Amino acid sequence: MSLSSAVQWWEEWQLRVLVLGSLAIQLYLALFAPFRKWPNLRSSCRLLIWLSYLGGDALAIYALATLFNRQKKLQCYSSSADAGSHDLEVLWAPILLIHLGGRMTISAYSIEDNEVWLRHLGVAISQVAVTVYVFSKSWSPAADKRLLAAAILLFILGVFRCFEKPFALRRASFNSLVTSFHAVPMTKSTKREVVLEKYIQQAADFVQRNQDPPTLDMAAKQKHLDRLSMADMMFVDFANAYDSRLEKLKFLWLLDFETAFDALCKGLSDTFNLIYTRLWQFHDENREIDISGNFFSILLWNITLIFPIASIVLFHISHKEGYKGSDVKVTYLLLYITYFSEILSAPGRLLVPKLISLLSALSVRSFGFFAWFVRLLRSCPVTVAQYSLIEGVLDGNNKGCSILLRIGKCFPSFQDWLYHRLFGLWPSPDGENITRLVHCHIKDGWMFHIRDVESYWEFNDFRGHQTLEHNGCEENLGWSIEKPFDESILLWHVATDFCFYRSIEKPFDERIWHLATDFCCQRRAKARSIDSINASVLPRVISNYMVYLLYTKPEMLLPGSRATLFHTAYKELNKILQGDGGASTSNKKQLVEKIISKAVNLVEEGFVRDAWLLAQDLMQLGDDDKMWKVIRGVWVEMLCFSAGRCRGYLHAKNLCDGGEYLSFVSLLMSHAGLEIFPDKQQRVKLRLPKEQRVCIAKQMIEEAAGNQPAAMVRVSGQENAAATQPSASHEIVSVDV
Repeated sequence: MSLSSAVQWWEEWQLRVLVLGSLAIQLYLALFAPFRKWPNLRSSCRLLIWLSYLGGDALAIYALATLFNRQKKLQCYSSSADAGSHDLEVLWAPILLIHLGGRMTISAYSIEDNEVWLRHLGVAISQVAVTVYVFSKSWSPAADKRLLAAAILLFILGVFRCFEKPFALRRASFNSLVTSFHAVPMTKSTKREVVLEKYIQQAADFVQRNQDPPTLDMAAKQKHLDRLSMADMMFVDFANAYDSRLEKLKFLWLLDFETAFDALCKGLSDTFNLIYTRLWQFHDENREIDISGNFFSILLWNITLIFPIASIVLFHISHKEGYKGSDVKVTYLLLYITYFSEILSAPGRLLVPKLISLLSALSVRSFGFFAWFVRLLRSCPVTVAQYSLIEGVLDGNNKGCSILLRIGKCFPSFQDWLYHRLFGLWPSPDGENITRLVHCHIKDGWMFHIRDVESYWEFNDFRGHQTLEHNGCEENLGWSIEKPFDESILLWHVATDFCFYRSIEKPFDERIWHLATDFCCQRRAKARSIDSINASVLPRVISNYMVYLLYTKPEMLLPGSRATLFHTAYKELNKILQGDGGASTSNKKQLVEKIISKAVNLVEEGFVRDAWLLAQDLMQLGDDDKMWKVIRGVWVEMLCFSAGRCRGYLHAKNLCDGGEYLSFVSLLMSHAGLEIFPDKQQRVKLRLPKEQRVCIAKQMIEEAAGNQPAAMVRVSGQENAAATQPSASHEIVSVDV
């Protein structure tokens, strides 16, 4: 094909290519935009969604401009066939307006998009005005009236769709979210320390009376799950009232871990829908439902169901003899696929939640397939991001990586990307198992440690102290957790890897170990004890995740954390290897042994020397089981320490990229009645002696119990039991909710 013929073909097909390209982008967003809430979605898929979100509007606007220019050039044609085809092309304008309105499953890509809703309102006004202008200037008075009627119906849908977007963004803006939550009642008592003590005494009393929680029947379990899966005030940095904290703790305590974990997954998924989609909101005890917004969405939903069908029928019965065959086919594609993409995303508002609720009810009856399918519908397996300092240093000593690192020093952005590729490992699928560890840690805290305000605050401030104290090694290892938190994270990370590589008896390829570990983790049964998993797996997963937070998201790890410490430790480790003539072997265990042999003789203070001293103390505890028990306990406490100090806004912000695993831990701590970020900012000064404060709190509890008797909630041990009296399988549990 010659250049002139190619140019001629492009002039003829340019508009068709543009509108079909816009259609393809909208269909792609309708299909794949909901999956961006999955944390382990491939970065390439996430990039395509982002490009489609940004480029969809640009392509539709360019198609409108091309349509307008094409109509101006072809107004001189008098052929009836050409005139018909031109009228048919003008029908594409309202369809492009629908594309400009975007998809229901993605209103914002990042949380910052919600804050500029006013700008999007101005853009929507200009888009509607331009489209109407193009249509009015290009439409022929002699065209088929049925086409005009179809275009008007599509215009109505397009206008509604364009104006829905800015109002959805406004509804999801941070200030609107804050005002949508029910206001916490004003504190009447002037002695907040007594109110806090009362809450702790009530919670501790409930825990002691329910150390072996009864088995809930299906209805009660579903009620508890629904209550815990509502959008939490944590995401807007609101502190829950003590009554609400106690209520959520009771709901969580009576649930088995699997159901509680499902509640966490559903809660994060629903919060994502609230912030980043246009899905209307159902009844929520935590928030005021936007009735006007829901009415607008339901009205638009009815228009979406009816108007496109009417337009398709009108196009079918119109006279198509005067149109080009290619234009007729393109119009059919635009009408049907646009309607299909609307239906694909819109019914999810009603059908998917109902389907999940139905399958949840079936899964509660111990149907394994339904339980698995519910997990698949709600989210993918919870993964934990991984970074490894030592493995990155070892890989970076390869000749190819060394050259790239030298080049990267001149280009900071490229260097950051290279570090991410170098230190990043495959995400671990052990999110559920780590959450189980945190859940056990919290339950042990309520049962054996928390007795009053002082012990409650102490438990929330642990970052390894409790584990070291219980294992009798605080004197030898306490210095390592008294450093600044970011330094302690890096120190324990390197020491954990030292202990791991020293515990390997036979050298083998580390990649094979990772693959085998992941395979075993994915195939383990539900009833398998957490202690039966390789003792070194979960501590290393938490260690790698905490270092990942330190390097990539230090503001989530702890306000004021220094990502530069990671570079400092990297340079120190790299200097040790370079001083030995570089890495001459590909076996990682031997390379780590080289680092350790150098660290033993180091005189000057630094991360490597301190990490080796810590690793030595850990390996001198006795057997490997105790060593890994201590390491695991310290990492769990550090994880909870970080989760309790991360702002809810940061959790909400990171949901757009699938969310951070830290959000699971923070949400679990919030449900368990522990302190999170807003609670720590509002701690009160203790003025009363402990004995007096506890006495007053217990007196208040007794007075409240005398004035209002506890509600009796029936908890059935067997879901189909019909007995009316308590027995071995039936218990009457007093729950003050």
